[in-house]
Amino acid sequence: MIFNNPLFKNWYTDTVDIYRTDTVREGNVSRQKRRKVNVSPVRCRVYRPENGGPRVTGTAAREQSVEEMACDLSVDIQAGDELMIVRGGNLGHSSRPERYIAGEPVAYYDPVGGALTGLQHKEVGLLKDNIIGG
Repeated sequence: MIFNNPLFKNWYTDTVDIYRTDTVREGNVSRQKRRKVNVSPVRCRVYRPENGGPRVTGTAAREQSVEEMACDLSVDIQAGDELMIVRGGNLGHSSRPERYIAGEPVAYYDPVGGALTGLQHKEVGLLKDNIIGG
């Protein structure tokens, strides 16, 4: 278990629901279907925000940001997954989920199997690129 060190017990302040797109074949037609990967919200922490203000284009206003998320090594997450993150969700807050796309996950292992620090974890780059409104 990541962050099993008592000093970092409440480090995961946020929660995430993970959605993956699978190809489903119905007869001779293939189509994309989105499915939820996790059963219950996964504990995580979003950090290193690089939020810019909204940008107005010729057709719509957009919000874009690049951030990072840490979670347990056991979390099933892949590049391209859609993530719905609730900031403060692990602390009991029920704010509106923020939509991100996952980058390639990177695993960080403790050199002695997590026995010393308990800081092994997985980091995922996040991209937010949403149209505002609608």
